[in-house]
Amino acid sequence: MRVQATALGVQPRTRRVMHTLAMALLAACAAIFSPGAVRAQAVHADSVAAHDSSTGSHYALLAVGALSAATFNQATAMPAKWKRTWRGYGARVGDQVGFAASEELLRFALLRVVPAHGPAMRCEGARAGRPFWPRLGRALSCGVVNTLMVRETSGARRPNVPLLGAIVGASAVSLAWRPERESASKGLAFVFTRIGVVTGGTAMNGAYGAYRETGPTQNSKPELQTRH
Repeated sequence: MRVQATALGVQPRTRRVMHTLAMALLAACAAIFSPGAVRAQAVHADSVAAHDSSTGSHYALLAVGALSAATFNQATAMPAKWKRTWRGYGARVGDQVGFAASEELLRFALLRVVPAHGPAMRCEGARAGRPFWPRLGRALSCGVVNTLMVRETSGARRPNVPLLGAIVGASAVSLAWRPERESASKGLAFVFTRIGVVTGGTAMNGAYGAYRETGPTQNSKPELQTRH
């Protein structure tokens, strides 16, 4: 009886640990494979030909990200209503692809209405040659600020509407095919969780890009990330 009670007591704890690990991995996947992060990692150039040449790698990374996240969700049975079968795996892949496609389309539309002209924060302090902790702090600040804000041609800062609007909109749209839609509370929890994970992942990617950047600031990656 004591052994049985102990086993039963461990089960919820194991689930909490698995859920925490799942959220951490999803944040890492969002940092690497979300549309905004993929755009930051792609090869950028001013010429149309060079831009077209990077399109294939852009969508290849999106596909790899969708498969990676779906595979992990399959292993951890997230969400639980999608069984660990090929059909469930297909549903998880479709969820990732649908979210990425929705985010890309919304971002493209919002960029036409509210264009972004540059990063809100310069990241010179995150470059090589500075002490580790100040450099790391500056990189993290750049990642967060440049995810949430952009700079207009006048120099004024404003919210990063194309990015944030696309994340919020795509998170809400993806609820249309998610099982959480059956419950209002679970649906809201899912939408806010996905918004937080993707936004946090994009900020992490921006921080990493700022930390490893060693070139001149005029053509830095954070600035190019806001172009389209």
